[in-house]
Amino acid sequence: MEQIFQDSELLVLISFGILIMSLLALAFVLFFNFSQKRILKEKMDAQVQKLKHQQELLHNNILIQEKERSRIAKDLHDDLGSKLNVIKLNMYQLQKQKNKSEQTTQILTDIKSLINTTIDTTRRISHDLLPPMLENFGLIAALKELCEGVSNTDTVSINFEVRKEEGTIDQQMVALNIFRVIQEFISNSIKHGQAAEISLHIALTKEILEINYSDDGKGFDLDLLANKKGLGMKNIESRINMAKAKLTLNSKPNQGMKANIYLNLPV
Repeated sequence: MEQIFQDSELLVLISFGILIMSLLALAFVLFFNFSQKRILKEKMDAQVQKLKHQQELLHNNILIQEKERSRIAKDLHDDLGSKLNVIKLNMYQLQKQKNKSEQTTQILTDIKSLINTTIDTTRRISHDLLPPMLENFGLIAALKELCEGVSNTDTVSINFEVRKEEGTIDQQMVALNIFRVIQEFISNSIKHGQAAEISLHIALTKEILEINYSDDGKGFDLDLLANKKGLGMKNIESRINMAKAKLTLNSKPNQGMKANIYLNLPV
């Protein structure tokens, strides 16, 4: 009888030991999982902070870039442009003088032509840096001027269409960022996509701005683009984020590129 009691007691001790070991093993597994989750969360938080910091740097760079563009554009227009116009007036006075040789007349004509070309180039560069049409007449007017200017170079044909124009974009920086994105799209379509035709369709109401952009160029692989983004694409994404808009891209090699920009406007 005593032997049976001892065996039962031993069995209870063994069972209790197994239970303790199981609980310890379970506690270890739970602690390990908790530690892994905590480490993973810290890594994710660090990655988010890194991306946020990079985004802030890009945003600051864009703001500095626009400020510098504005300064250069004003210098070109106010300083260089005005001086060129003074030179042009002096040339006009020289041309009015009598008793000039045929050679002198030709030289003056050539210089005047060069001055006119330089004035036009200065004005174009100044407008590219800081489009006065955007500030004075809004985004759609500025985009129309941009498309007409590019089309007139015979580099690419741009089909510009406004489906609705019932609203305005009051925030100047938002309009400027959207303008720069389209400017970058057109530049990429010409330089990299080697497109012959571009379509730009716009709808602007009191509540939303929607822009559909497409070209017939070489296109690209979206997966490769996601893994290897150049500075131009990062700037586009930063400007879209700054404008609080949404960008959707669709492209395949040899099938052109399509982009949709959607922006909710404050009511």
